[in-house]
Amino acid sequence: MKQLIIVLILITQVSLAQQNDSVDIFQCFEAVESNHPMTGEKPLIDKQTRLKIKNLKTQWYPNLDLNAQATYQSDIVEIDADLPFEADFPSPSKDQYKVTMDINQRIFDGGVVKYSERMERKGQQVDIQSVEVDLYQVKDQVVEVYFGIMLLQKQKMILHTTVEELKTKIKSVKAAVDNGTLLPSDLKNLQAKKFDIQQNLDDLNSQIVASHGVLNELTGLETDTSTSLALPEISVQHKKNYQRPENELFQMQREQLDTRENLLQAQKMPKVFAFGQLGYGKPGLNMLNDEFDTFYIVGARLSWNIWGWNQNKRERQVTRLQKDRIDVRENTFNNQLDIQLEKIQADIDKYQKALERDQKIIGLREDIIRSSRSKLENGVITSADYITDLNRLTRAKIMQQRHKIELLKARLNYLFTIGKI
Repeated sequence: MKQLIIVLILITQVSLAQQNDSVDIFQCFEAVESNHPMTGEKPLIDKQTRLKIKNLKTQWYPNLDLNAQATYQSDIVEIDADLPFEADFPSPSKDQYKVTMDINQRIFDGGVVKYSERMERKGQQVDIQSVEVDLYQVKDQVVEVYFGIMLLQKQKMILHTTVEELKTKIKSVKAAVDNGTLLPSDLKNLQAKKFDIQQNLDDLNSQIVASHGVLNELTGLETDTSTSLALPEISVQHKKNYQRPENELFQMQREQLDTRENLLQAQKMPKVFAFGQLGYGKPGLNMLNDEFDTFYIVGARLSWNIWGWNQNKRERQVTRLQKDRIDVRENTFNNQLDIQLEKIQADIDKYQKALERDQKIIGLREDIIRSSRSKLENGVITSADYITDLNRLTRAKIMQQRHKIELLKARLNYLFTIGKI
């Protein structure tokens, strides 16, 4: 049993190691949604909304108020009538005391509480969707960093290949110098070029390390220079059917304003309450009894604001204007997306054509470098001429990788812009 547990632990560690060795852009997107600090707002928004709704529901609970007062009056009611018979009418004291428990119960409010709850839920949806919009912008940053690292890695790989080419050529040129067929300066040129490229490789390594740090901050992953970033398979269908989180946010804001209109309409309705009062005081309800006594009152109350100087009407007009503003903002936003898509489509066409030319250029440069190797070994050209041809081949390969990565990035940006990611 102990051996089985050890085996399972080792398998798990190997699996995790494999996961860390390779990451694709879509895993980075998922990591942003689950690990970015901004996602911590969502449970807070949910908790805040639940507390607000709980407070709203208490408006249907009985409202209890304990009141107490003691007063001294400068005058009291006295009965001083000229009667044919002798009568003694009691009078209350100038000092009076009262303690009451007042109970108010909402019976009908026209839907104010109901629509207030809906307003809070719509507000919750809007706040959470606002977080999604912000996270979508973080994904845009991830795209830039991710493809930036890929380009640096491809440059590093090409330069490594160039260094190996130079090492091989340095050996053959050194032998030719020893035999006196080539000059020592030819060997030194090749050695100096190798050191230049190695220095470039060191700079690339520093940039890759820094870029991985940025990627890790954005996603919460733990990538490093040993992590392989996979080239995504991306196909683009040119349909302008926007599904951006911003579009969802606009729709949610409209729904929130629709609910506000319902709330404003409900506020115009009459309100009905039941109430009761239980008290103890001197005097009680019988003002002619100047003794401490208990008393109670029960009843119902109707409240209806039949004239509010059109304040409610103007608030509903403001709400409709706010909806119109949302329509304008969404149209403006979609127009901006149209412009972005036109530019991205132009970039896609540009990089596709560039890749076709790159393949032809690399083929020609490889033929030239093969000829240069032979000429250098036979002393027909100098090492400087050979390095020039080698530089041209290296630049052609780097440009091909750049165009390939930029094409994938443009396709991804197209999907990103229409909200398909």
